[in-house]
Amino acid sequence: MGKPPEKDPKYQGLRSAGLLLAIPTILIVSPLVGFFLGTLVDRWRSTRPWFSIVGLLLGFAAGGRETYLLWKRAQEEEKDAS
Repeated sequence: MGKPPEKDPKYQGLRSAGLLLAIPTILIVSPLVGFFLGTLVDRWRSTRPWFSIVGLLLGFAAGGRETYLLWKRAQEEEKDAS
């Protein structure tokens, strides 16, 4: 049996590019999801705009955390490839 693609050095550059290209998506989608969920809670509880703001902030925090973890993983994979 052959090696899995993620361990094959031929695909290492594509894997790193995929990881790093996921960062803008995470930074855009996370705050939007947080804002959307906060807006739903605001409509349900009639507390506009408090939960929308909290959801947006939590989305930014989650996006920042995931960005950091992806960046760290990309650095580790680059170090392992060297």
